[in-house]
Amino acid sequence: MLAQGEVAVGNVRQDNRISGNAGDPTLGPRVRSLRKTRGMTLSEVATATGLSISALSKIENDQVSPTFANLMRLAEGLEIPLGDLVTLDREVSSVSARMAVSRRGEINFRSTPKYDIGALAPDLLHKRMTPLIERVRVAVGEAGDDMISHGGEEFVYVLSGAIEVYTEHYQPVRLDAGDSVYLDSTMAHTYTAADGEAANILTIWLAPESPANPNGADLAEEMLSK
Repeated sequence: MLAQGEVAVGNVRQDNRISGNAGDPTLGPRVRSLRKTRGMTLSEVATATGLSISALSKIENDQVSPTFANLMRLAEGLEIPLGDLVTLDREVSSVSARMAVSRRGEINFRSTPKYDIGALAPDLLHKRMTPLIERVRVAVGEAGDDMISHGGEEFVYVLSGAIEVYTEHYQPVRLDAGDSVYLDSTMAHTYTAADGEAANILTIWLAPESPANPNGADLAEEMLSK
């Protein structure tokens, strides 16, 4: 049973499928469709993301589940927000005066080796802010490994459990439920579950401004390094 304030993630699977039904969408076809819509070959996506053609082929065929860092590389290479990449079940045209409601039981989660990720307001495409619910798993290996940097700014609020925030310029900071942090995403950083238990966090990315994309629609997530 979930404790008060805990986020339900019971529909998370360990492969690319985002719910338990056999006919549900998976990440691979989504990546392939986005690539083909943009008229890109596997070789061109490999150049744009830094991922090998073999790795991309395995992702498109649901043979591997990409890491969080590689999801961000894919989002950058395909020029879409990360939230649009991990939301697999809709195509929605843009409208004015937009509003979206996300119900707790309707959030679809997908797994990476370190996080379970659920996109909020998934039906709103080309938004500058990318809101996500993330379940941070217990760290494997050295704490603070796999720090990443990307464009924009981000805000993290701990919903349940506790996390350690590691950055390249500051000492590690512990955040308990109800605590939060706001940081420049260009500073390499990572989040690790504390106390040997997974934690649930709300993460909101704000895309950087760009002369080519004034509203930052296609720059919500930009992977620069691990």
